[in-house]
Amino acid sequence: MSISRELFTALRLFLTAHGATAFALGVHQVLLAWLSIGVVGLTSSEVGWVQAAGLLPNIALMLVAGVWADRGRPALIMAAAQTGLLLAYGWLAALVWLDSLSFAGLVVYAVGVGCANAFLQPVREKIIGELSRHSLQVKITRASIVQFTLQSLGVLFASLSEQVSLLMVCVAQLGFTALALVSLLQLHRSPAFAGIAFGGIDSHNPMADFRLGLQAAFKDKGVRQLLLLVAFNGFMHMGLFLVAIPVMARDSYGFNAVQYGFLQLSFVVGMLVAYFTLLRQPVLQYPGRGALFSLLYTAIAGYGLSREPTYAGLYVLIIFWGWIAGYSSTHCRVTLQSMAKPEQKGRFMSLYQVALFGMAPLGALVTGYAITVVPLAKLFIIMSAASVAVSILLMLGGALWKLEQPAPSETSKPG
Repeated sequence: MSISRELFTALRLFLTAHGATAFALGVHQVLLAWLSIGVVGLTSSEVGWVQAAGLLPNIALMLVAGVWADRGRPALIMAAAQTGLLLAYGWLAALVWLDSLSFAGLVVYAVGVGCANAFLQPVREKIIGELSRHSLQVKITRASIVQFTLQSLGVLFASLSEQVSLLMVCVAQLGFTALALVSLLQLHRSPAFAGIAFGGIDSHNPMADFRLGLQAAFKDKGVRQLLLLVAFNGFMHMGLFLVAIPVMARDSYGFNAVQYGFLQLSFVVGMLVAYFTLLRQPVLQYPGRGALFSLLYTAIAGYGLSREPTYAGLYVLIIFWGWIAGYSSTHCRVTLQSMAKPEQKGRFMSLYQVALFGMAPLGALVTGYAITVVPLAKLFIIMSAASVAVSILLMLGGALWKLEQPAPSETSKPG
């Protein structure tokens, strides 16, 4: 078998696993909230505990996953995580089949999914950054297109649970997760994957490895600035979006479930437009600049939402916000992977994920309380003003603005 054929096979296996996992995650995103509220009838505080149960293990374990990703065998780590997801999804299917859904059962399910997902994120980013000869921009956008296309299909399929039965939705979720597991096991045995099957860490002390990774990340001014930007995005943009948009849809526009579902789908469409556009563009010479400009674009979207747009205007702005999210995510990830050495990427990406998803629930909590005392329009104005301020601050900082991505021939693996 030629080397190009081996690389193609490894890439196909990875994207198959990546897409199948994303489909199951899309189903999970709908089921966890809908089962909590619509089937079990939990109180708002109990729903909060269920959501926290899925989030907190993710944050706590992701840094450990980053060390493991750099120590070696990333495909096996992902396969082990998929096994954990298979058990968690199987637990949910059993609860549905036995008609035994409860608050405790959903908490166990959420913890299982959260723990497994924690080990997927940094390892997956390491594989994306190392597999194939393409530029980082192409590799990241290609993986993102697969992820969000399949995730949106999972969301749509889960919304049909009343038509195809809840148990069949759970079975489909299990089937896609099993497909991902089989693909990852085959990827681990692929000859083209041997070059990144082992990390560059020789130490037998995981805590020392973790400490060295943190020191390397925070020693770099560019990494420090990027983590600040990502943390701000998580707190101000993701956190506000998770709370303010549903409240606006319900209270200001009176949306029903279908209208709100299409609002969420509009956001995903915007992200996909960004990824397809970036896939066809030349290599990003200065990816940090795109990450900084995304703050200014979000300020425009926030100002537009503060003006209480028409129904059509609202959908257009949400598509625009989704485009910004995809544009920002790609530039931030390319920036970080450009700064990290291959043996550091797992730990650097774990810090990235913790900064983003660690600040998002805090931003959502603050937004939830702020809505009770501040009109939504003013919250969007605050978001816009803060985005402009942080953008200017980081531009003056210089490190992200000046960062230049190496040419593809320098970043890609030799055949």
